[in-house]
Order: sequence, then C-alpha cells, then structure tokens
Amino acid sequence: MNTPSPEPTPADIRALMADASTLQQRIRDLEERLRSSEETRHTAFRLDDAAGQIARVHEDLEKTAGELARVRAVRDGSVCAVPWGVCPEHGSTLCSSGGKTWCTEPGCSRSWGYDRMNAPCGEPLTHQVTDAAGGSFLACKAHAMDASERLIGGTVTPLDSTEA
Repeated sequence: MNTPSPEPTPADIRALMADASTLQQRIRDLEERLRSSEETRHTAFRLDDAAGQIARVHEDLEKTAGELARVRAVRDGSVCAVPWGVCPEHGSTLCSSGGKTWCTEPGCSRSWGYDRMNAPCGEPLTHQVTDAAGGSFLACKAHAMDASERLIGGTVTPLDSTEA
C-alpha cells in the first residue's frame, strides 16, 4: 500500500535552491578551468548557457517556495483565506500577466511579483462576512469591502481587535 508522502515545505524547496546554487558554481568553476587552457577553451561554450539555465531553475524554485509559504499561511487560519487576491486598498481591481500582478486603480502603484489573482489572499483578517442564509467567513478589509457591495441580505461586521 502506498502511503502519501508528506507535503513539501518551503524549507524543502530552499534546500533544492541551495543544491542548484552549488551546481551552478561547480559549472562556473569547470568552465573557468576549461577556458584556462588553449587546447580546451573551445569546449566550454555551452557551460555559460548551462549555468544560466540553473539560475532560472533557482528563480523558479524561489517563486514556488514563496507561493507555498503564502498557501500555508492561509491554511493556518490566521489570514484571509478567500481563494483569490485583491489590492489591499482597492479590492477587486487586479490584473495579472506573466506571473506578475498589479492594481488597475488609477494612481495605485501596487504590484506583486507573483500571480496574486489566482492565489489565496493572505491579508490580515478584519471582518466577518455573513450571507442571508447565515453562513459566514472571516475576511480582510478588501474582501469585506467587495462583499458589502455584492452581498444581498447579509452583513459585513468589523472584528474586534481581540478577534482578528
């Protein structure tokens, strides 16, 4: 019987980042040694590209570790768990492309180096949102603001500072 492996942690991903950095340095060292000899200089040309590819792997691992850390913070219940991001000041005003997100509100210069639109929110909890049927959830200021504009027959109540 297969036992599911435990979920990786951001630390597991950072360990792979360290391995990638070590490999990149080993490639650079090898390239330098090959370039130091007239006879082998011509064989080193691919190693610069290989080291660059490792740098991109390192960047991708770093982004993945950051995204996983955000998901885990949301999961622990201490931050807004609405499954899409917002601008903390303007609400549902985000645009995303190429793994980057920005607020489209005129004059707002907020931007994020990840796809915030398709990631759990992660902003601090400030309100309780209750729908007309009595179902409720805790939300951040921006999601509460959005809910208050869309909610029919429900309530949006600020949390006491002791509840948040």
